[in-house]
Order: sequence, then structure tokens, then C-alpha cells
Amino acid sequence: MFLTYYNKIMKEVDKSLKSLMKDQLDSVKDNSFLQFFYKKIEDFLFSGGKRIRPVMMITAFSAVDSTKKIEAAVRTSLSLELIHNASLIHDDIMDNADTRRGKQAFHKVFHDYAKNNHTDTNMDYANYGESMGILGGDYVYNLAYRAIHNDGFSPDVTLRAAQEFNIGFLKIVQGVIFESDLMGRNNVTEEEYIEMIKGKTAALFEKSARLGAILAEGSTSQIENLGNFALNAGIAFQLVDDVIGTFGDPKKTGKPVESDIKEGKKTILVIKAFENASVEQRSILSRVLGDRDANATDVEKVREIMQQTGALSYAQNRAEELFQLSKSFLDNLEPSLNQSYKDYLINIAKMGVYREK
Repeated sequence: MFLTYYNKIMKEVDKSLKSLMKDQLDSVKDNSFLQFFYKKIEDFLFSGGKRIRPVMMITAFSAVDSTKKIEAAVRTSLSLELIHNASLIHDDIMDNADTRRGKQAFHKVFHDYAKNNHTDTNMDYANYGESMGILGGDYVYNLAYRAIHNDGFSPDVTLRAAQEFNIGFLKIVQGVIFESDLMGRNNVTEEEYIEMIKGKTAALFEKSARLGAILAEGSTSQIENLGNFALNAGIAFQLVDDVIGTFGDPKKTGKPVESDIKEGKKTILVIKAFENASVEQRSILSRVLGDRDANATDVEKVREIMQQTGALSYAQNRAEELFQLSKSFLDNLEPSLNQSYKDYLINIAKMGVYREK
């Protein structure tokens, strides 16, 4: 029942996103390069992903008022998917990533484009690709703002939604700024890590649920508790993401499992491993983490240390605790939610926490 519902809403989101991109492509039909650029954006947007954020927003909307039609909410929900993808395009530049979802990272597509089409110049192909990636992310951010401002809601509701969206955008940027500092340190605490992911990852989950309640003109209690539900579910989602990023199956994740280790990302696994490591283990962690040239043997040693120190089991248990906490907020609001959509919200959170590696 839940998967039938989820897939139905996901298809509605994809249909609306396809319509938005068609309008964008039609608007530059006389400019072949912009057409090419926009098409690559469209390819990136449809390269994968479960649309969990827009589905959560639409479900929160219906949970608050199941009598309202969802068409306008679907259009607004694109803002969440678009800002998420814009941040991924920029993240891949910052991480110097080659792939995303098993395909070329957006900026790498344009590196190759320049190499194949600008061979008679002294152009720096890498710089060109990164520049196009920055512009691509900026363009998708702009589309996200356009999606917020559709004519499906009253001006007052739209303004309130836009203000909420702006707060979420700021939190994402703050989270990435803070993460950039943490990358250069080994003495990162769990509290600092949680503060970082509350911005970088969980803020967009929180805003998804809050936006749904705002658009449905829910009560303060509904907006606040739905936001707290999604915030904690979002933190749990990131903990699981950390585990999958290091112990997952690359065929399923579309990302090399050694990338987080080689980039020196301060995941919950790294933090807890450093806390519990012996002197010898700490030395290995310090040497390998952040070394982009680390060999497979050293990467495997780091994974073994994460298991031996209890970091892996800690991350898994903490994610479960946060999932249970998130559910409690759905029982503490007035008026109560529509039961069917409340159950769907719990299943959305569960899907994020109990993902396959």
C-alpha cells in the first residue's frame, strides 16, 4: 500500500519536473549551447534519486488536510528536489568527485565537453568544467525559487512558504561551510558533527515537512511537530548515509566506497573511531583519512578499525534511536494528523533509515 502511494506521488513529481524543464528548453530554442546546457541539467535531475523530500512535503500537506488537492503542492515541492540537486552539483566540485549516482558528475561532463570542442584554444578544461558546474548549480537554485512562486496558493501562504524556504537554504549553506572547516580537523566531536548535518542534510528534511504543513495552512503545533519529526529523521538519514558511503555496495550507491575515506570526511564513523581507537589505530586513521592516493589495503584497514572500535554499530544504533524519536513528534500535535498520511510519513522516514547498502 505504502509503496503504491509513494510511487504514485513520485511519478507526479517527475511529471511536473519534466514539464518545468520542457518550458526551460523551449525558452532557449534559438540558442544551441543553452539548449545543450539545459539538457544536461535535465539529465542530471533525472539521473536517479527517490524524490524523498518532495514526497515528504506532499505527504505532510495531505496529513494536515487530506481534502485539499495536491496539484499545486506538487509544483511547489519541486523547489526541494531542485535545491537538493543544486547542492549536489556544487558538492561534487568541492569533493572533486568523478561520479554521481553511477554517472559522470555534472562538472566532469563539461570538462569532457571542453576537451572535445575547444581543442584549438589554451583553455583550462578542468577550470571550465568547474565553472560550468558552479553556474549549473546556480541555475538550478534559481529554478527552485521559481517553483516556490506558483499560483496555486494565496499570496500570504506563498510568502510564508518562501520565507521558510530561505531559512532552509541558509541552513544548508551554513552546514556546508562548517563541514569545510571540520574536514581539516581530527578532533571533531559528535556534537559538532550533529550541528553540521542539522544544516547540510537535515534542514531540507525539516523544511519539507514544515512547508507541507504551511501550504495546507496547518496549526503552529502541526508545523512545529512535523518539522521536529523530519529533522530527526533527516539526522538519522545522514548517519545511515555515512555507513552506506563507507560500507555500501558501489553498484547500488553509484559511488566508490573509498571516496569518503580518501576525502577525509568527518562522518560519525570517523568521529567514533578516533574516540575509541588505540594509539596504533589512531596513527593509521590519521595517515589514511584524507589521502586521495591511499591504496585499497589502507582503506580496508580504516574500515576494519571502524568495526573494531564499535563506530559502525554505534552509527547504526544511533540512527535507530533517532528514528524512534522522530515518530514521537507525530503523536504530540493538535489537531491530530490524518492517520493514513501519518503512517505514510513514518514509512518515508523508515525508508530513509533502513536503506539497503
